[in-house]
Amino acid sequence: MRVFVTGATGYVGSAVVPLLREHGHDVTALVRPETDAKALRDKGVVIMAGDLASLPSLSDALGSFDAFVHIAQSNGPDAPVLSRTALDVFTSHPGFLIYTSGVWVFGNTDNETVDESSPVNPLPIVAWRPEQEQAALATGRSAVLRPGCVYGGKQSLCAGWFEASEKKQPVYLVGDGNNQWAMVDLHDLADCYVRITEQKATGIFHAVDDTNDTLLGCALGVAQGSIIETIPIEKAREQYGPFADALNIDQRVSSTATRKKLGWTPKREFTSSIDEQWAEWRSSRA
Repeated sequence: MRVFVTGATGYVGSAVVPLLREHGHDVTALVRPETDAKALRDKGVVIMAGDLASLPSLSDALGSFDAFVHIAQSNGPDAPVLSRTALDVFTSHPGFLIYTSGVWVFGNTDNETVDESSPVNPLPIVAWRPEQEQAALATGRSAVLRPGCVYGGKQSLCAGWFEASEKKQPVYLVGDGNNQWAMVDLHDLADCYVRITEQKATGIFHAVDDTNDTLLGCALGVAQGSIIETIPIEKAREQYGPFADALNIDQRVSSTATRKKLGWTPKREFTSSIDEQWAEWRSSRA
């Protein structure tokens, strides 16, 4: 297949693209001109210079792709507009689309388990996502992928835990740590992306593994002797704004339907893979 990918140099995309190439697909990646793309070129990836804002000007070159894998995320106030721009460009072509959303569209699940068919109640930070999910699904040739909080590799949300523990400094958690995150390993997530792409599977998918420990339990597994310090949510909101509520989220999310439809089985859960995570973390920093 000819696959066009956004976010190929990012945390998630840098795992998805090599796996697509291993499966024999031709991959073209949208990469900012100032970004070092040597690692992608070395894997045989074709580079298209640009960013999400420039996609409309590149649209004429996208018509021949079999699939679009939209992974890129903007963390700024323009995130809704940039995501919508990408969505509109990709859905104007006949190719299959994976639109990346996330489990934060459910907000706190209040000890209830939500699945792929459950109604959403998004955190304010992602309040715009459900409308875009529905716009993607309305084409009839799109998948909406909702990953859990991703761990593994060079780490992202959990990077601070590893860095602090390595330096024997305190590991900080927002809230009391008794909440749960819906989580997924980076490599399992990449496998989910590739399965959806190859099957051109439509609908809503949850990339969530079997991690069932509290956030405090997960952090203690990483800490290796560092102390855990908690930050009251009110104080965290002063520092992080709406992102604090995402860090304090308490969720139970099922991926049973996704596993059955795709034949996808996560190989890791957080607390039993900490040794592997440490090895990957150190390797990424070598």
